[in-house]
Amino acid sequence: MRVARLYTVRNAPERPRVADPERRRRIAEYLTGGTTIGRDHGPAVLHTDGQWLWPERFVSEVLDEGLAPEPDLLSRMHAHGYRPPAPEAGAELNDAAMRAWQAGPPAEPRLLITYFVRVDPETTADRPLSLLRRTVTAAGGVTDEAVWRDLAWHPTNAFMSQRIDDELREVAPAHAAAVLDRWCETWHREALSRTAARR
Repeated sequence: MRVARLYTVRNAPERPRVADPERRRRIAEYLTGGTTIGRDHGPAVLHTDGQWLWPERFVSEVLDEGLAPEPDLLSRMHAHGYRPPAPEAGAELNDAAMRAWQAGPPAEPRLLITYFVRVDPETTADRPLSLLRRTVTAAGGVTDEAVWRDLAWHPTNAFMSQRIDDELREVAPAHAAAVLDRWCETWHREALSRTAARR
């Protein structure tokens, strides 16, 4: 059983964000489903789909702030149509879950991640044109990515091709997280407004 990553910094820039209200709801439904572990005892109320184990607090984080679990768990949710398997509750499942919880999530690969904002004369580092990251692996592999409107990181060649008036500025992870949170909140409000306008 794999424990979902508990981000050391809750709003870490590598943590997925979800602006779409419907997708937030579907993720939250998955997170409240599965089989409950640790009700009234243990380190927290946990849920499992038999493969993954996660804390119940993830539900409020995705609904209130759009902070989602790690990409691998999101992929599993999508593959299951956002309907979690519910393994049979019992001592064996509970023991396996508690052992997994105590062991924690798998170690993260060693990566050097540097964040950048792209600005022009009409934008600022707080409200940039785009947010980029360069990831360097321990083996020396380099990946360049940019955040798209879906708030996911996608491959980019923006480091090699930019307009003459654009400037790339390196920013701290906390700054990158603040930009992501601002975009998430803004696009979430816009989506809610569009939904309300259709009613």
